Amino acid sequence: MTTLSSQSPKTGRKPTEFTNFFTENMDGVSLLLALETFKKRLINSRLEVQREEGYLSNDVFSFGSPASENELSKLPNHTPNEMIEFLKSHNGADIFIHPEYGGGILFFSVDEILEYIDIWECPENCIPIGVGRDGEWIICEVDRTGGNRIWVGESISFEDEYERLPMGFSDWFDYLLVAQGAHFWDWFR
Repeated sequence: MTTLSSQSPKTGRKPTEFTNFFTENMDGVSLLLALETFKKRLINSRLEVQREEGYLSNDVFSFGSPASENELSKLPNHTPNEMIEFLKSHNGADIFIHPEYGGGILFFSVDEILEYIDIWECPENCIPIGVGRDGEWIICEVDRTGGNRIWVGESISFEDEYERLPMGFSDWFDYLLVAQGAHFWDWFR
């Protein structure tokens, strides 16, 4: 007799390898879909964005080449799949950069991730993602169940829950694109 846990709730059939892969990697798939859809809006690596208080900016975007399998193999084993998928697509990126004043979000390459693990003295379950517009550290904390949470702060102690956001990498990245690079996490702090 087949148990319910091994069947699809909609069809009653056992999942295939493809559906298992797709379900397990959904965050990476949705992240890449959001990124590729967003990139289609760029004109000559630029996008006009509206900031708080009606300010318009023609921000600049730069995406690194894909990370090689050799580079990816250097990452900690607990690196979330969605971060790996992002790095497979772009080994680092600069997004929402003001053409005159800079700022924006810098996503680290594999080498920078490995470098900043030591510089920021990240706990074993934390992976540096990049740097925010005002120099904030952006770090992904991975828990034992495979979930992850984003931490953002000027210098993270990993003790102040104020710096820990209630979302993982994929949701945070998607919201960042929708908020046009604004630090949406500060809107309610």
